[in-house]
Amino acid sequence: MNKFLTLGLALAATASASAQFVRLEVDYIDNMGMVPGDTYRVYAVMENEGDILDAVYGEAAAALKVSSTKPFYQHPKGGALSADIQRYDTTLDETLLYDSWVTIGAEDNYMNAVSGFIMEDALAVFDQGNELATSDGAWFVTPDKRQAAAGPSKRILLMQLTSQGEISGLINLHGRTKAVLDSEGNPVGAPEVIQSEGLTFVCKRAR
Repeated sequence: MNKFLTLGLALAATASASAQFVRLEVDYIDNMGMVPGDTYRVYAVMENEGDILDAVYGEAAAALKVSSTKPFYQHPKGGALSADIQRYDTTLDETLLYDSWVTIGAEDNYMNAVSGFIMEDALAVFDQGNELATSDGAWFVTPDKRQAAAGPSKRILLMQLTSQGEISGLINLHGRTKAVLDSEGNPVGAPEVIQSEGLTFVCKRAR
């Protein structure tokens, strides 16, 4: 999975946004024609290394929807969450690398604690190749998990999507700023909440 071409097409259009969230970015992934359609990854870009993103959610006042004009590619051995992707299985069948899933910061089952909250039905529909939508649910990790923290690139992986159609999304993010420590390593003040709603993205390959 080393053919990342950053497009930077998915700029955030926010109804409300915090200073610690910068934008969404979309990478095109060359699947070498192994599966039908084009593959993309969507990332949240945070302001600082160490900032935390712990949930992608939908609620009544800010629904979540990820859709395509044609079905999403869903591998029989994959799943709606990246934690469903068994790393060993990808060595036996490379097409599993291009399954469609959602996540926070991890691409397979290794040390991956991502889970759904009131998302069982929505994730099941998505796992059948249909849109992912909720107005009362989330996928999340607890903020103490390493995968929730932005690394040096300040990017946190949110999803991988493969489809022959035109892909678009409307999502909301929740997290917190990294802890500020004094010279002795003690926390200084409380982290600030990061909450951004109405973020849109479009997955489009440069031709």
